[in-house]
This record gives sequence, C-alpha cells and structure tokens, in this order.
Amino acid sequence: MTPYPHQIEYAEKCWNVLSDKGYVYLAGKPRSGKTYTAILTAEKCANHIKSVLVLTKKAAISGWHKFITNNTRLKKTYTVTNYEQVGTFKAGMYNLKLDPKDYDLVIIDESHNLGTLGKPSNRIKCIRKLCWNMPHIHLSGTAIVESPNSIYHQMCISKWSPFRYRNFYDFFRVYGNPYYIKVMGRELQQYDKYKPELLDRIDEFTVYMTQEDAGIAKELQAVDKVHYVELQEAVKAVYNKLQKDKIYKFADGFTIVADSVMKLRTSLHMLESGIAKSGNKYVELGNTEKVQYVKDTFGDTKDVGIMAHFIGERILLSMHFKHATIYSSNAHSEGVDLSHLKYFIIFSSDYSGSKFIQRRDRIINTEGSNTLLVHHILVKKAISEQVYNRVSKKQDFNNSTYVKEEL
Repeated sequence: MTPYPHQIEYAEKCWNVLSDKGYVYLAGKPRSGKTYTAILTAEKCANHIKSVLVLTKKAAISGWHKFITNNTRLKKTYTVTNYEQVGTFKAGMYNLKLDPKDYDLVIIDESHNLGTLGKPSNRIKCIRKLCWNMPHIHLSGTAIVESPNSIYHQMCISKWSPFRYRNFYDFFRVYGNPYYIKVMGRELQQYDKYKPELLDRIDEFTVYMTQEDAGIAKELQAVDKVHYVELQEAVKAVYNKLQKDKIYKFADGFTIVADSVMKLRTSLHMLESGIAKSGNKYVELGNTEKVQYVKDTFGDTKDVGIMAHFIGERILLSMHFKHATIYSSNAHSEGVDLSHLKYFIIFSSDYSGSKFIQRRDRIINTEGSNTLLVHHILVKKAISEQVYNRVSKKQDFNNSTYVKEEL
C-alpha cells in the first residue's frame, strides 16, 4: 500500500511532536487520510517500540485492518480493538482485559469520544489505567466541537499530557471561564467556556490536516439537502397529545408512556417514523410517511444507504427495503467508507454535533465519490427538525434544547 505524499509529510510533522513530547494529537478532518498517517508516524518510532495498540470504535476496526493486513512496509505489530475491550471499572476496582506490558505505543482513534466536561467516565478511567505510561498518538476529525475544555479528558489518559492536573476541576480553574445558569431556582456552574490561552496550549501538541491537504477541493466536499415529509393529521394528533399528556393509549390498548423528558423525546422521534418501543419489543404504529418518501424518492437499490438512530427504526427500514443498506447514525458515523453510495440518506440523526460532522463525510474519498449530497429526512417543527437545526451547527441536542412545538 503506497501512502499519499501528504500522509508522508504529515507523518513527519506528527513524529516531530511525538518524539519531542511523547504525545501528539492529529486533528485530521474526516476523509483526510489520518489513519494511514498515524500508522506511518508509529513506524517512525525507534526499534524498542515494537507493539502498537489501536483503540477505536467497533465499526472502524475493519478500516484499520485494511491498512495493516498484508502491508509489507510495516515493521511494527498492531493490535486493533474497540474501547469496550479495554476493561471495566466498578466499585473502585479495575478489571482490565488487556495487559499494559504487551504494548509500547497506543493510537487512540476518534479521541473526541473521550472528551467530556466534569467527571471522567469509567471508560476514560480504564483507558488511563491501561495506557498511562505509553507514548500516545491521538486522532480525530472533530477534536473540539462544543468546548475546548473537553480536551482535558482526551489528554489526561497519558502521563505526557500537557494538562497535568489532578482532575478536570483543577484544570478548569486554570483554563476555564466559569459562569452560572439558573435551573429551578438553583444556580448551576457551567464548564464550557474557556480562556483563549487554552487554544495556544493545545496547538503545541496538535498537528492539523485538512481535506484540502488530502487533495479534496472545497467543491468536492459534502453538501446537505433537507427533505420535509408531511405526516398524516391522525399522526400529528397522536404526536401533539403525547407531547402534552406524556401518555397516549391507542385503540388496541397499546400505550406509550413518556414519564421523563428523555423518554418523551425518544418516543416522539420514533413516532415520526412509525415505530414505538414497549419494554424490549418494538411495535409498528402503521404510519410510514417517512419510509415511503425515501422509497419513492431514492428507490430500493444496493447503491442506497440509509442511516437511522433508533434500533426500532432500523428494524422497520429493513422490513421495507430489501436491497438498500441500513446503517446506524451513531455506530457508522465514524471509520466507515460509504463513497460507493449513489444516495446517502439520514433517516434520523443522533444528538451529537461531532457525530453530525463525522457522519456526513462518510461519502468523501480521496479516490472519488459517487455523490456529495447528504439527504436529511425531517418533519417541520418536530423533533427531527429540532435535532438537525442543533447538530448542523456543531452543537449537541439534549433535554434543555428540546422545545415543545405542536405540529
């Protein structure tokens, strides 16, 4: 496998930072070729670095194997696995599935998944326990989306981190810009604002690689196209009633209970598509306006790809589409190449601003793409439109940004 010139160039830049600091962050835009660039960087390491661990999302493992398997240029040994295989942390005890002694260097792919504000997740704790003493190469196409302060937990898993603070809150006292919001009469401190010098500090450890560096011209980048679907009046009535009362009982006795904001958002979102969840089962509601719109507009062929957020939606789509491929808008938003598709459709989106950016660039490939259009299927004023309006601005959609609107 022959690398592109820009991959050789940026691997050298990454190596210069890694060799100097023990840590490098490759902020490569989606489809810019950062996977092979990271491998080339690892290959530059001294002979005592023999075994490289790659942590990535499960859906991206096959993409890594493509670059590693049968590549006679590689001198290092690579182990590729997903985050969940690192281990667990419960009741203050670690149960690592991997042995730190087996690896000399770690590559953290899609590092933004570790970027949280406040307390660290158990995943972060486990990766830190495993990878603390190793040199680090971090990768992401969306290193920072909502707040640069999320960089702390991405970097704190390495002893080479530039932010050597005891915890996020100590870090925030130095680089954060605190403010408060009132919620139910209480003032709650927020942690998303930052001091400008944080960006300068991040730049010391970061190498930036754009799609233009990879030869992808601006006119060859993904373009969003919004499609609005009109729901039947009866479906709108159910939507409005459920939103108002948090419960809806159908004529056959099936009942949707939404006794929390999260359940309400989820139920309304699935209702648009014609599916509902009861316990561990999914129930078809009979309205297929969105499904039929996609079929009538794009057809049902092998070059059609449809992403949906909920399992129930993917089950429903699989019943109606025999040739199109159904993807998860979360799991398949990273690390997969969909440039072969003629039509790329987002039937429903998850709630992450960073995932939005990653997802739409699945169709971009330096060797050519069959389409540059990303089709979004929405219902005016409904949850789907609210989610799109939020995440398309690189912001997350959550309980506080949900607005009750009657259809």
